[in-house]
Amino acid sequence: MQKYIKECQAFIITAGAGMGVDSGLPDFRGNKGFWKIYRPFENKYGFTDCANPQFMNYNPNLFWGFYGHRLNMYRNAIPHQGFQILKKIFLNRDYFIVTSNVDGQFQKAGFDINHIYEMHGSIHKFQCTPCDKLYDANQFQDLSIDLEKFIAADPLPQCECKHLLRPNILMFGDWDWISTIYDQQEKRFFEFVEKYKNNKVCVIEIGAGTSIPSIRNLGDRILDNIKQSIMIRINPTEADIPNDDRYFSIQKGGLEGIKELGA
Repeated sequence: MQKYIKECQAFIITAGAGMGVDSGLPDFRGNKGFWKIYRPFENKYGFTDCANPQFMNYNPNLFWGFYGHRLNMYRNAIPHQGFQILKKIFLNRDYFIVTSNVDGQFQKAGFDINHIYEMHGSIHKFQCTPCDKLYDANQFQDLSIDLEKFIAADPLPQCECKHLLRPNILMFGDWDWISTIYDQQEKRFFEFVEKYKNNKVCVIEIGAGTSIPSIRNLGDRILDNIKQSIMIRINPTEADIPNDDRYFSIQKGGLEGIKELGA
């Protein structure tokens, strides 16, 4: 594995929620983890209830209490040491990052924004569903949230057309996500795959589980398209790999697993 890392021409990082845990970010795996932070929601609403565009119509102040708190949490998070270790591994070699996370931590850590594909969108962008207008979340710094009840006070983020805004994130049961930004990111990513399809490429999957298998499925597709690629799966609880000598497993959390790569 270490030999291949040294020899490969390019890297593809595929990152799930486990990548942010060492930065103090929750992965919301199941309602128990969700309720640990959002205690007032316990036995009333689950993560899939809140991360749903219909919830904004049903209770906009609670919806924005949840998403406003998440936005502040991600804004304040400091990317862990593993991000910088990856940058050293990539030194003088090409890379692309694909993440299902909406937290913007790779950008904050200094990775090239043109080499990042956020497949589920970004909480740092807001959208107006009726008029398709997009906003930078930094335009809405004054959102006030009661941290005892997780209810956001009026006024809530609003478009120029007076409709309520929502995060530009692919939610559960979501038919209204405006994916314009991420379609362009996806296009650049598959151009990258095409560019390196005949080269040695190392795919490093970090903290991607099977409950929402977007990242895992993509990794398998990459190995199908790039015959000289290998996959290194870093996961503390779901590190199983196929019976295929191109797959390697590191049964550790994100930061500890990345340290092993850079050893």
